[in-house]
Amino acid sequence: MSELILTDEQIAHFDNEGFLILRATEHGLIDTAVLKTWTDEIRNLPREHGKPRPRRTPTDANRTENFVAYHPGFSSLLNGQPIRNILKQLTRDDMLLFKDKINYKLAGGNAFDAPAYDHIGEIQHTTANLAVDPATVENGCVEVVPKSHRMNVDLVEGGRIDPDWEARQLWIPVELGSGDLLIFGSHLAHRSRKNLTDRSRASVYATYHNFSDGTDLKERYYADRRENFPA
Repeated sequence: MSELILTDEQIAHFDNEGFLILRATEHGLIDTAVLKTWTDEIRNLPREHGKPRPRRTPTDANRTENFVAYHPGFSSLLNGQPIRNILKQLTRDDMLLFKDKINYKLAGGNAFDAPAYDHIGEIQHTTANLAVDPATVENGCVEVVPKSHRMNVDLVEGGRIDPDWEARQLWIPVELGSGDLLIFGSHLAHRSRKNLTDRSRASVYATYHNFSDGTDLKERYYADRRENFPA
């Protein structure tokens, strides 16, 4: 496939607003039916030590992490040059996959927490959120505060956004169709609401770090996960 060349306006939007939306018909990274099939394959993998598995939390946030190494299709998609070329145009640096997960937002399920990577030092990272199923206001799509990557966001314990700061901001819902791509940087304030529908939805989250930050961050991250959150 031919690689997508972003417009000056798209790059400026990412720089100024902190995020960019690319519709499935525009980026052409993957067929939506194939994306759904691959996601079902990952979710149905047998539970084996050391391999990806669904993780449940008390908030019903069901997810599968570190699956790319076990699925050639997803590996080609998320490590491939087409998506990394898009990210390089936005970040001006070569990007390496750092963390991969699929969130299955169950009916009535709560939001996910913003990630913290303190154990590997402070890094700049960029997330590509690929919607497997449509993400709507009703089922708890991502919401962002435009330009917040240039603000001093007040944080509380655990790196979470201070509720007082959160309440003062104008949050914009980012609705996505199946296959649409939302790209945002590490400093953009984002959240999601509960899924108020009777159907679950899945989203792929691929987080990338700058090549200049090193080449072993993914291994260090998952080594820490295995040590502190064993199967």
